[in-house]
Amino acid sequence: MLRDIAEDHCTPERVRAAIDSDAGYDAELWRLVCDELGLVAIAVPEADGGAGGSFVDAAIVLEESGRGLWPVPLLPSLVAASVAAGAPTAAVVVGDDLEISDGVLTGTATHVIDGHRAERLLVATPHGLYSVDAGASGLTVTGARSLDLTRWLATAEFAGVAVEPIGDAAAAARAVDVLRVALAVEAVGAARHCLDETVGYLKTREQFGRPIGSFQALAHRAADLAVTLEAAQSTAYYAAWAVADSPEELPVVAPLAKAVCADAFATIAAETIQMHGGIGFTWEHDAHLYFKRATLTKALLGDAHVQRKLVATRAGLG
Repeated sequence: MLRDIAEDHCTPERVRAAIDSDAGYDAELWRLVCDELGLVAIAVPEADGGAGGSFVDAAIVLEESGRGLWPVPLLPSLVAASVAAGAPTAAVVVGDDLEISDGVLTGTATHVIDGHRAERLLVATPHGLYSVDAGASGLTVTGARSLDLTRWLATAEFAGVAVEPIGDAAAAARAVDVLRVALAVEAVGAARHCLDETVGYLKTREQFGRPIGSFQALAHRAADLAVTLEAAQSTAYYAAWAVADSPEELPVVAPLAKAVCADAFATIAAETIQMHGGIGFTWEHDAHLYFKRATLTKALLGDAHVQRKLVATRAGLG
């Protein structure tokens, strides 16, 4: 079903049209995702108005949205809804430097994925997890285009904003870990698209009267990428399962999944450009859109070195 949606609404032409628009996203697709299909609430319990699925179900949605670079604020909204059912358009703010006093939040948080589109912000701080309406007094959220042309980032400024506490420090840490897993699963979907496109090109592009995929050097490179992708997908879905059914493992497997999958995506996206030859370097080819998504995904919440250090700390390895 998700691939059918992508075929109709996430063609390269429509994605580029969304990128070039003033809004920077596809409002029609977003209405379909939220209002008609209810994908944002797929992992929300039925008692709270959701579909009653698990985060593994949500992972499938995220993987397919990554495959097509869906130009909608699906990832932050789905994560926020999975952590705390609420507004259909929401964003997760990671505010390590925010200060809370008497229920009032002060400070600035950056790199909030699609934060300027959110109706509600879910703010994760070292002190706890808080919810705040996007229209709250003292809150300013400014969106800007990023390196990834399909994804905007926002800066949220809290000038004495009254917030609603909805969880302790452990709940806040879990919210950030769920965001890590979501980025990992989405990266797998995008990497899968890159590999599929590359293999298709190797099968059809001919040189010296033969498909270039028959050349041993290129065949081995493609095989290595396939192994890298399968390892990343296994890691991502184990982490998604941990979100749903093994919360005690999540603190370790979430940053591990982010590190493994973001690096795999970056490697495959770079090889996609190289193995497409000259056309892979052009603006007209979509390879650069995936490479830019991969580059941003690696940077969000810290690169692989940051994530692996966190794994080591949480696993008691040093």
